[in-house]
Amino acid sequence: MTKNRFKENGAHRFTISKPTDEEPVLVVCPRCGSQSSVVPLGENSVRCTCFSCGYTSTKPSNGRSFYWYDENPTDGYFGFNLWLQTNCIGHSLWAFNLKHLQFLESYVEANLRERTKDEKWGWSNSSLASRLPKWLKSAKNRDSILKAIHELKSKV
Repeated sequence: MTKNRFKENGAHRFTISKPTDEEPVLVVCPRCGSQSSVVPLGENSVRCTCFSCGYTSTKPSNGRSFYWYDENPTDGYFGFNLWLQTNCIGHSLWAFNLKHLQFLESYVEANLRERTKDEKWGWSNSSLASRLPKWLKSAKNRDSILKAIHELKSKV
């Protein structure tokens, strides 16, 4: 067995959920159920666009609500269901976008997981890795989780 190493890169749970032009948050279109994207629209708003049915909606980006601990997490702006979501060993496995999904895959497949201390702030409890649920961190679930991640990747 090859030993994979995961070294935390400082990803924060609030930045991974913030859409960018390069990494939009992928959601389920409320009109047709297809994959839609939430992207920033300037500095003060976000837009959800579905390329299947043409649905669009715009909202101010000054407030987000997070439902990460629910079995059906949503994006922080519109409250739409996440596109990258599946049932995995009795839990909801989900990701905001491909970057988040790749982070989860790297973390889960690693046999050695390292965290680093921030020079300015010390140990961070808001890092993405520190907030992962125990079932996702458990080595006994590795194969099932990686299979579910590969299924989610095929949806994009």
